[in-house]
Amino acid sequence: MLKDDVKTYPQPIAYAYSNIHRASSEPVQLDQIMRCAEVTTRYLAAMAIASFAARTDSSIAIPEAFTKFQGNLSFGHFLSIVQAISGLRSTHPLMPEFSQSFQAKRSTAKGKLEDLIELRNRIGHDLKGLSEASVRQIIGNDRPLEKLEELLNGINPLCSLPLFLVDTQKPIKRVNHIQRLLLMGESGEPMPQSIGVSACFMDEKRLFIGTNAGVLALHPMLVWGMERDRAAQSIYLIHKVNPNSLEYRSLAAENQPTEPPLPQDLLRLIQGELVPIEPIALQDGRSFLAEWQDLQAQIRQGMVTRSIDWTALDNETLRWYSNIIKVRDKEKFANNVSAEEVIRTVLLDGRGELPSEELLQMFLLFGKQTEMRKVIGRDVLDLRLRQSADERFSDRQEISDNLLTAIRKAVDFIGKYNPELPTMANDGLQTPTGSTDYIAVREALVNLFIHQDYSDRSTVAQIELEPDRTKMVNAGSSLVSDEDLINGGTSTARNPLVARALKLIGFAELAGSGLREVRRVWRLANRRPPKIISDGERNRFSIELNSRPMEIVVDDLWLNRLGVKISPDEAKLLGILSNFPQGMALSEVCSSTGQLSDEAVAICQRLLQQALIDMVEDKYCLKPHFLELARQSAR
Repeated sequence: MLKDDVKTYPQPIAYAYSNIHRASSEPVQLDQIMRCAEVTTRYLAAMAIASFAARTDSSIAIPEAFTKFQGNLSFGHFLSIVQAISGLRSTHPLMPEFSQSFQAKRSTAKGKLEDLIELRNRIGHDLKGLSEASVRQIIGNDRPLEKLEELLNGINPLCSLPLFLVDTQKPIKRVNHIQRLLLMGESGEPMPQSIGVSACFMDEKRLFIGTNAGVLALHPMLVWGMERDRAAQSIYLIHKVNPNSLEYRSLAAENQPTEPPLPQDLLRLIQGELVPIEPIALQDGRSFLAEWQDLQAQIRQGMVTRSIDWTALDNETLRWYSNIIKVRDKEKFANNVSAEEVIRTVLLDGRGELPSEELLQMFLLFGKQTEMRKVIGRDVLDLRLRQSADERFSDRQEISDNLLTAIRKAVDFIGKYNPELPTMANDGLQTPTGSTDYIAVREALVNLFIHQDYSDRSTVAQIELEPDRTKMVNAGSSLVSDEDLINGGTSTARNPLVARALKLIGFAELAGSGLREVRRVWRLANRRPPKIISDGERNRFSIELNSRPMEIVVDDLWLNRLGVKISPDEAKLLGILSNFPQGMALSEVCSSTGQLSDEAVAICQRLLQQALIDMVEDKYCLKPHFLELARQSAR
């Protein structure tokens, strides 16, 4: 059946099609049919532009539809692109798939896009004014759903090509590994996968489709960004092409991507720039398409997605969470709406079946305490208090509850010994601003839950409190490179459904940039830089916050006492280093100065050349004979 087949189509099409079957009335259903038709056409147009850019004959004339692909883009603009590439005789990577979909005699897609756009032009975009009887007549006479399904059946060759995001890439034992999000099916933000590939991608943070010959970039026709309305990362489709800006539209949100591409990125493509296909495969020799075909067969056999077992979840946690959602969105839900319905609507986008990895995250969030240890094979959290580093724990709680209960208990535990943090009875983590301690601990705590590797049964997450020190450790090394970890860029959550659940109730706001905020507030308070360590070999991640202030050395010390002329940034770093006789790692230098990694390295190199500092192993140290001088001049 088509409904089952579309579950494995690219995410924009699968999501839009599923909304048809979740429609609450016939007018809403008709609107969703037309939305799905337009989303499908936009997606096909993106594939067409990418394939034309990778053509082998550079002398072929640019189709007229490309030159008109500017301004406010309508359904017709995208259809014209699809028609032009489908009829093109020049060789390009997707020529067989476009030809089979739209030129083959037996293709059910032939003429269907034209029929659907004609219907859209006839009935308009606003269906709210149409009566139930008028909508029923349109559905009966024009058969829009049948035509859409015939279209989707016919374009199966194109929709069988896997869509995926390359989030990051880094070498591991001489093999390039990517963090990939496979965006096939309804799930908008799947768990990242680490995959060995045969070569480096030209760009990261890009959407690609896989073929037997390699990969095609759909950027900038499609981009990946944060939907603030839904607290989720998602795909945005091009909507307007202006000389000075590009505008995008997602399937569910109103906001634009945080960092949209430059207009020139798209203008070059529609003006005929060549962008060859990247001949990249998996490390085991399979193409991305072959790998997807294996997984697709499992999905169609019902081996991947299953219905949610709500009876396995804790009713109190479900009610607590849904009540927060109701308060935050009073106009959307009546008081008598069930917790299950609220959570399915807001957190799961109406879905009742989930892939296995999302089912696990649902259980982690809401599961019954009696089953948690059985599922993950360990406690969820170990809370510890020491009065000094030499003493045993004076207070300790080992928690095996679900994540939402565990995070509430962690907030209360930390707030009990740190008056800067509120307890759950007093807003918990829902306030995005506050004291230095509050912001830093909030972001570090959220990081511990959303990036934790819950498949690691050997490492229980720990929060250890001492006077002037808070340390958090969890299983799961960072998914981003050391450089990105230092510079504080956004990252994909290891557990995206957990991350989204926390964002929806106000427990997380920064969408992956929380560590940058930790460093910023700690630096502004003139505290010792946070120690952030990602240990790939042991699969651990730790954050240590030391609240003791640093002594500041006056900037003119080095010029007046030593006759050395240095910049204010260099003088600042020398003063900071005077607090750390054992030296500072590059990440600590960046945390304490606010410099990006390249800038910090350049500053350290200049100080090394002037013989003011040493580098011992991986740490920068103030030369010993300057330490006492710096201390005497501190104020």
